[in-house]
Amino acid sequence: MKRRALAERRKTMGFSQEDLAAELGVDRTTVIRWESGETEPQPWHRPRLAKALQLPVEDLADLLSGPPPAYAPGPPPARALSFEDEASRELYRRGYGLLAHGDREGIGAAEALLERAVHHDPTFAGAIAARGYTRWRKYFAGWSDSGEALQRALRDVEAALEADPGSVIAQITFIRACWDMGWHEHALRAGRAVYTRHPDSLDASVAFARALTNAGLADVALPLVDSVLAADPTDLAAQKLRIWCLMLLGRFADAVETASAYLPGHPTDANTRWAVALAAYHWEGSGDLAARVAREAVAADPEDVTVWTLLGYLSPGTWAEALDRLGATEPNSRTAAWLANIHAAAGQRETAGRLADDLRAAHPTNGYIIYRLAHVYAELGQTEPALSCLRAAIDLGFLSVQLLRREADFGLASLRGIPDYETLIRQLDDNVERCRRQYVPWGAAR
Repeated sequence: MKRRALAERRKTMGFSQEDLAAELGVDRTTVIRWESGETEPQPWHRPRLAKALQLPVEDLADLLSGPPPAYAPGPPPARALSFEDEASRELYRRGYGLLAHGDREGIGAAEALLERAVHHDPTFAGAIAARGYTRWRKYFAGWSDSGEALQRALRDVEAALEADPGSVIAQITFIRACWDMGWHEHALRAGRAVYTRHPDSLDASVAFARALTNAGLADVALPLVDSVLAADPTDLAAQKLRIWCLMLLGRFADAVETASAYLPGHPTDANTRWAVALAAYHWEGSGDLAARVAREAVAADPEDVTVWTLLGYLSPGTWAEALDRLGATEPNSRTAAWLANIHAAAGQRETAGRLADDLRAAHPTNGYIIYRLAHVYAELGQTEPALSCLRAAIDLGFLSVQLLRREADFGLASLRGIPDYETLIRQLDDNVERCRRQYVPWGAAR
């Protein structure tokens, strides 16, 4: 039996079904099922539903009451799949399955499969979003053919969300891309929205945890990550994210110990080894273990400019080796910023300065790149440009104060003790705490 009274009250209050769903943090289909009598609002939804409809909770029961249907209606019959739809889903499953590995060959194969899936079904949001993920991954890795990959990834996110506003994969891709744009508050907003809409989805939980971690809230992210691993100990994204959270929170021994169980099974994961090397550096003091882990990271991915940069600081004699190994690469904007840091530390001031100035002029609104350029200018001893970049990155939305503190012994070391630098760190802390109050749904307590 349809709950006409509930639908009429919604209309009286000026809500469409989609508006009410957004107000309550549920899917539109949930509201449809409530109004059709298929399902009941859960107890935790009722107070917010009553508030939205401006009713006492006890009066809400009247809108939901009525004789039960004679039978429980099944879902509407699915649209018959065409040959192309079936092919699209098969291609999607194969392509998506390759994403967990993260190696260049696997990501390239995944992109090709997902491209074919989208060709078969241009409205398949999952395939569009997953293809965007491959494009982001190519940009993040700095592979030579990824010059426009980040913008293509963002366009795929937009297209996927247009096809399916509730797509979890699209939001995951968006949160990843937000890191490379320095859009940490945008990522928090997206992460909370997808987590609220899909509280039982492990992927949605990991997406929100990643947004929290990137935004300097690893203390909030870690319990969420642990809840995912309790449900699925094999979740690779959660395993890696846990190591990052521990490192960012200063639990360095725990990060190294956790990684000792993870890394043997994932020898090519240079990005996680970067985090482990940083944890080892802060944990042991001497840097021997850290340098060894960093050396393993460059062996795992010899073209990863980020681990070459860290190895250079841990073993200063390796700067020339890094430049020799990376000299044949065709850097995109992200890897060029790291490469400028290596040139600066290696004493190639003119090259470093030119790279930094060109990137700053070309990407004035990319908070991540501007943040990385602060390291370059600080390494060159150019204090004012370094502070200016850090200030601009914060103004553009960069929030990763926990990461900044872990990296502060390296490129930014010359800024320590400068009053303006300390003021900017306090501003970052304040921004993070504001986001904690605004985006942490279970409260702002540490």
